[in-house]
Amino acid sequence: MSIQRVPVTGGCLCGAVRYESKEPPTGGGYCHCRICQRSGGGLFNASLTVPGSAFRFTKGEPRYYRASSFAKRGFCVECGSPVVFTYEGNPNVWIKIGSLDHPEDWPMTKDATWGRSTHAHTDTKIPWYEIRDGLPQSASAWPEVADAIDHVARTS
Repeated sequence: MSIQRVPVTGGCLCGAVRYESKEPPTGGGYCHCRICQRSGGGLFNASLTVPGSAFRFTKGEPRYYRASSFAKRGFCVECGSPVVFTYEGNPNVWIKIGSLDHPEDWPMTKDATWGRSTHAHTDTKIPWYEIRDGLPQSASAWPEVADAIDHVARTS
């Protein structure tokens, strides 16, 4: 059983950007879209959602870039670590799990007591990666995401 420390804290690899959320995550997810694969350099993006009203940077600020028209991603300009991302018109903040001080506090399992976790955009997951954790899975549901993924594929 995890401790679930609140505030939830974390930051980038070099420590130039630090953050905290005064409230626990409300959910988590693995995003398998090509944008998340490319922006993080991995098989998927793993992140937790926290209320934007409870989130603040305690040291430094990330630089943001747009990989699509509907979201922006924050990274440390010193070490390049991806830290957070936000969606247009949505007050919540998605924190990259690898940036947490205590990722073990927030396991994304089907029996997690703190919130629901899912696998999103599984239609574009890396084909040889098998999802075996029992979490719900969904294909690309938003036309904007599908369009942005298509753009990434066309520019490859």
